Amino acid sequence: MHIALVKGRYSLRHGGSERYCVNLSRQLKKRGHDVSVIGHTIDEELQDEVEFIPVRRNMMMSSTKNRSFAENCGKEVKKRKFDLVYGIGRAFGLDAVRVTERLQSHWLRVNYKPQWRYQMQTWNPRHRTLVEMERQIYQSSDTKRIITQSQLDRRLVMENYGISEEKIRIVYNGVDLGQFNLAQRDSRDEIREELALSSDQKLMVFASMDFPGKGLRYIIESLSRMQEDNVVLAVLGKGPIPQYQAIAKEFHVQERVQFLGRRSDIQRFYGAGDLFILPTAYEPFPNVNLEAMACGLPVLTTSTSGGADIIREQENGYLISAIDAVEEMIELLDTHFKKSDSELDAMRANCWATAEQMPIEKNVERTLEVFEEVLHEKFRV
Repeated sequence: MHIALVKGRYSLRHGGSERYCVNLSRQLKKRGHDVSVIGHTIDEELQDEVEFIPVRRNMMMSSTKNRSFAENCGKEVKKRKFDLVYGIGRAFGLDAVRVTERLQSHWLRVNYKPQWRYQMQTWNPRHRTLVEMERQIYQSSDTKRIITQSQLDRRLVMENYGISEEKIRIVYNGVDLGQFNLAQRDSRDEIREELALSSDQKLMVFASMDFPGKGLRYIIESLSRMQEDNVVLAVLGKGPIPQYQAIAKEFHVQERVQFLGRRSDIQRFYGAGDLFILPTAYEPFPNVNLEAMACGLPVLTTSTSGGADIIREQENGYLISAIDAVEEMIELLDTHFKKSDSELDAMRANCWATAEQMPIEKNVERTLEVFEEVLHEKFRV
């Protein structure tokens, strides 16, 4: 099968969806499929591994940038003969699409409160363009299947765009168990030494490129109000670090928050940690949750995120009701860091058991099953 993957960046240097595209491409090629990638940017070191079809964007405005990319992808698809075109993001000319970015229509309601702010933002050209693009893509008769990463996004696509349940398939993310696994616990002493932690200090890990949207301010506030004062927060990822250093100082925990920037060895921090925390406002399915679990690290996240699907409370993690549910967060943090070693060992085992059932290979096989459904409908006589 000749499959075209549509994704703006073909890269291992950026976020989870970019890595997902690269990993999916590699897995499809291992299974004997021909793969082309339609996008606007590719890492130099990846150019030899895939046929990359560059597409131009109109960079005049954010709204024109997004729409021009989607339209030019559709034009490129028409020029060529692919068996199947799979969009890992918003584009036109797709046979199947994965809800990869946050669903714009829902994100606006989550991010802009109260109601008058939401109403104002619905007139923002960028937001209006993205919502209309989602509507066109999901409602198009050419789009045979919509893949969501969680129960949450399946429901949101149905509610926001009137899509029938029959058109949607849930395919959970997969994790590279060769990179993320319990062997990363061997890094614990080395990482703790790098962070200059004393023997009685506990390590909480946060990883994101979106500090505001993933609740870092509320984590820092909760850290300052916990009963336990021996917990250190490691912040991994690119963001407005000086601003958040000031917030840590405001809450008098600047000595207990370490900003480490982007790290290529994030799995070693998962292995060294005692809890992974990501109280996101809304996310289709943060793969960092699954990566942390694969390294035996319990996860605290929000019920407003698709990642909640894999959380079994008090067994492999914890859920709070919202990004700013600070009182709930404090209570659960105190509960977690008071657990005995045997209780924590049981949680780590449960985390691995969860991740072990979700390897990348399973994600690819399930995706290919959806592709077969699409081909059956596309070429049905």
